[in-house]
Amino acid sequence: MDNQTVDRLNRLHDAITEWLRPDNHDLKEAIDRTVNQKLFSFEDVKHQILVLKKTLNKRDILRWAEPILKHDDKIEEKNILCLHAGNLPLVGLQDLLATIIAGHHYRGKISRKDPYLLPSLLKILAKKGLVEQNSWTTDLTDFSNRKAEAVLFAGSTNSVNDVFNELENMGIATSNTPALVRTADFSIAYIEDSAPETMNQLAESVFRYGGKGCRSVAMVVAPFSLKSKKCGFTDYIEQFLMKAPQHDKAPPALYQRYAYNKAVGIDQAWLDNFLIEETDIRPSIPYVLHWVQGGKEKLGELIQKYSAGLQTVYVKDPTVQIDGVNPELLVDAQQPPIYWKPDGVDSVEWLLHLNEQK
Repeated sequence: MDNQTVDRLNRLHDAITEWLRPDNHDLKEAIDRTVNQKLFSFEDVKHQILVLKKTLNKRDILRWAEPILKHDDKIEEKNILCLHAGNLPLVGLQDLLATIIAGHHYRGKISRKDPYLLPSLLKILAKKGLVEQNSWTTDLTDFSNRKAEAVLFAGSTNSVNDVFNELENMGIATSNTPALVRTADFSIAYIEDSAPETMNQLAESVFRYGGKGCRSVAMVVAPFSLKSKKCGFTDYIEQFLMKAPQHDKAPPALYQRYAYNKAVGIDQAWLDNFLIEETDIRPSIPYVLHWVQGGKEKLGELIQKYSAGLQTVYVKDPTVQIDGVNPELLVDAQQPPIYWKPDGVDSVEWLLHLNEQK
């Protein structure tokens, strides 16, 4: 541990505290602009901010930074390009914080779908000397010919080659540049009962952010059929959606899917802009929850079958063990700790050992 690292972490915590203060006008304005331009709903932004107030505490920051604090050798500072997605409010925050904690130089491509929230923090970080003033932009061409020595990127597997071709054309990175690419896009919930607490947690895990996050549940494995719980579960869903209405409307193709399911006899529940269907096919389109009747054996089959796109497996009971995975609690699906590991990789650890990455 060195004094520079301790000082950096203290300044980071101070910046976060200042950013999340109730009287921070810049954050309030960023939230207002985001909501007024219909980029995200007020309910979803508020939820994300409240989660960050809970999770961005000094204890958890130090826990995440433990590999850095235990590292004896001086870390070679490098330029890290973070390509932030815009599917959820502030979804790029973890990569930003990981870069600062690891002691590297941050450069961020801010999503045009979420252009205000993250910069409201970046301004404070710049004031405290933790990032440079010109280190973020919504236009990637601003980084042309500014070589990145590593890239952090979250997106679909289909977009990876296109992204790196673009980076190479701009003189930013090549296929040989170390890259931490996260491509998992859905999660599974395993439940064993239909108690009110379970159903409420399941509803939030599915419907928060319209199911757009990689931590969002797109498949549930339960010991009972959809048909047997359809009416009860839709009551819990309606209660949740009254508090946090779905921001985006589903495309007409979703109703066409409903009509097809009805024609071939697939049990389902239609929720205007969301569809629940009793199928075990791989989740591939938004606004669909796949309901699978089964137990641990069926869950194991699905984990093995869909491991390439699977982010997390959630359980209601913390004592439940699942072969081959480390499950998380269903209640934390939409409020993860800041140190959670996307695609099973600790971003701080990866950045610490950057010289070993290929």
